[in-house]
Amino acid sequence: MPEVKFDDVFSEMMKNDEFRAEYEALMPEYELKSELIKARIKSGLTQSQLAQRMGIKQSNLARLESASGDFKFQTIVKYARALGLKRLNISLN
Repeated sequence: MPEVKFDDVFSEMMKNDEFRAEYEALMPEYELKSELIKARIKSGLTQSQLAQRMGIKQSNLARLESASGDFKFQTIVKYARALGLKRLNISLN
């Protein structure tokens, strides 16, 4: 069976206008989640430890960090405070 490379499939899918529009619409959410996860890992906290600080279940935090998890802005602030971050910067370019 021939090897299928992700980059090749992705490049082909990005040629589809509908797919590309949906992908681009979701990018800000994925980028934000990625930054939150990086901050948690940098702080040395596990999901369980951070969830305890936030007063939520670990499974809820896992869902928030997942690709399909939804969140409110207030939850992002709560996440940042539980990490001990002094400042939360969000930029729109």
